[in-house]
Amino acid sequence: MYGNAEQIDAATFNNLFVTRLDTVEGLEKTAQAGGAFVRERLRELSFLPSIVPPEYVTKADCQRSIYHDTLVKIVDIEPQSKAAAVNFRGKAFERYVEGDRYEIPLLKNESEKFKKQEAELLAYDYPVTKVIEENSVKDLGKVRDGKFIEFTEAVIATNGKNITPAVAGPATSVNLVKLFKALDTDELAVGTILMHKADWDDFMVQDASKIGSPLASEIIVNGYKYNTILGHKLVVTIKSSVVPPGTIYIFTDAKYLGNFFILNDTKFYIEKRGDMVSWQTWEYIGLGYGNLRACAKMVLN
Repeated sequence: MYGNAEQIDAATFNNLFVTRLDTVEGLEKTAQAGGAFVRERLRELSFLPSIVPPEYVTKADCQRSIYHDTLVKIVDIEPQSKAAAVNFRGKAFERYVEGDRYEIPLLKNESEKFKKQEAELLAYDYPVTKVIEENSVKDLGKVRDGKFIEFTEAVIATNGKNITPAVAGPATSVNLVKLFKALDTDELAVGTILMHKADWDDFMVQDASKIGSPLASEIIVNGYKYNTILGHKLVVTIKSSVVPPGTIYIFTDAKYLGNFFILNDTKFYIEKRGDMVSWQTWEYIGLGYGNLRACAKMVLN
């Protein structure tokens, strides 16, 4: 959006933003730039793409559904596996399909429609894109992540991989290894670990003898600066309403886990009527587990 907003002061940036909305050409360019901004920020703020990387699809890649008025993507799966698709309209399970393929519906995920007076946008002392990020981008990301965890819970209820550590205590490498075995013993490799920031904080204050003295010393001075833990990819979130503190999830490698599709691209709509600016973001996405054995969780005592 207008190059790097940090290179000009916020007042100038916001004035350029609002002025551009006064012409049809300016609206179109702002909508295009806004779409790119939203897409990039969603990737960063939503943890779902770190677990299941998105694949962009078009109408040509999809089929019409016989169950609803939107498109579906048919995905081949390993014979004798079970699969299920997330329903973004509120149900936990779309349906099971036992066979060589399963159907993922592409349904709408949208933010609220936000409105702001022109003078109020000009009054901000930081770029307007921050307003968009703090509203629509975070809303979309939270819905994505929340639905994914809701569905993950339903899958774990089916596969029974809900591990309770034998001893009380915070997140430790010993407890994590117990969780890893839920996949290791089922002929699946651990790909990603997802935990709340509070549990990550607990992991960081383990006794030096448990995490290795040289590493413990480095953590005390510089903090943990790696994106893996015990050899596996680490994703940490602060979304307590999505991933409660004390709950740790693991997932197998993305290519054996499932699919995350985005139809065309994330959309950003903006208009100005009189002195009122309004905008909204939405996307058509599909998410499915291609392997119902591919996730597990641990609830710490």
